[in-house]
Amino acid sequence: MVLVYNIYIFDRHCQCIFYTEWNRANSPLAADAEANRNSKELVRGNQVLTGDGASSRSSLDGQRPPVWPTTSSSTARRISAGSSRNTAMEEEAKLVYGVVYSTRNIINKFNGKDSPQGGNPGGFMSFATSTYRLHYYEAPTGVKFVLNTDVNTTSMQPVLEMIYRNIYVEYVVKNPLFAIDPLASTPIENDYFRAVLNNYIREISSAAMPTA
Repeated sequence: MVLVYNIYIFDRHCQCIFYTEWNRANSPLAADAEANRNSKELVRGNQVLTGDGASSRSSLDGQRPPVWPTTSSSTARRISAGSSRNTAMEEEAKLVYGVVYSTRNIINKFNGKDSPQGGNPGGFMSFATSTYRLHYYEAPTGVKFVLNTDVNTTSMQPVLEMIYRNIYVEYVVKNPLFAIDPLASTPIENDYFRAVLNNYIREISSAAMPTA
């Protein structure tokens, strides 16, 4: 059984365009999730939501893990809407990217495969601490996936490649409503992508996987 903590997706501009979590204590998203729940409770209290359909949607929302960033939290939209920043999450994403970027480049150098074009020719795949294992996958397009699991989990490369090829490409890249701007970062706000990814992680978490 695999215990998956969270996943980050970074684009070619080094920006985190998607983050979600499944098993994590003291999450920077906890305050946002609580505020969202309180807002929904207020709406229900004012009887704006009525009927079984509204109840079902609310139940579904409660089962979905929180995600970040969203379009409303992007800089331009946030300023116009007066929304607050999740500074803790922003700083964490920068820190995670800095760690994997530095580690990847060090491994490239040690393997004599350092390249001014970047990439992952050195084959950096994971590292472990006493409490978690970080798994890294870099797609040919430059999109980077960082997945954190329990320390006993071995290689998650097949899982990350599956997420990239069969979930990210299918539900993000091929989605005509998601315009990838070559000059700017765009958060992934696709309910199908989110749902399929969530179901896949829950599926592998309940299945027997090889451990070290």
